[in-house]
Amino acid sequence: MFKLIWQILSIFGDIQFWLGAAVVSLIFFFIIPKKSKKYIAWFVFLILPTVSIAYFVTYILKILFKVERPCLGFLECPSTYSFPSSHAAVVFAAATAVILLYKNKKLAIPLLIISSLVSLSRVMLDYHRFEDIIAGALIGIIVGIIIERVYRTHNKEIAEIITKIK
Repeated sequence: MFKLIWQILSIFGDIQFWLGAAVVSLIFFFIIPKKSKKYIAWFVFLILPTVSIAYFVTYILKILFKVERPCLGFLECPSTYSFPSSHAAVVFAAATAVILLYKNKKLAIPLLIISSLVSLSRVMLDYHRFEDIIAGALIGIIVGIIIERVYRTHNKEIAEIITKIK
């Protein structure tokens, strides 16, 4: 039972989850009225780049460090390297970007708890060690900060792009 809970939590750090959410957002972005596009734009122009870059950074670092997973040799063990955790990086990057964008403490606490639980799920499933998820979380936080600042700096240009899209 607990393993199932950890597996479900783990999904929220998976890049495929975020790419799927991006596809759904893009579909809605192109079918909703123009005045409503701004409500989805933050996901398309902030969250998608943030999680994609966080994933890419961890992917490169995994190749450089080549740290084997603690579950190596077990049937359900992922075939990629362990350090740093891309799940932790992705979920903390998204949470950081949203927290900085909305500056809402009531939103920040649940997002940080969820991000921590998603990251912890990777240890509980024996896919990562604590140092893997801590490094992934730090990478995610740094990427989230950088991309949110870029987004905020270019928010007017993004708004202009949105208004031009039918």
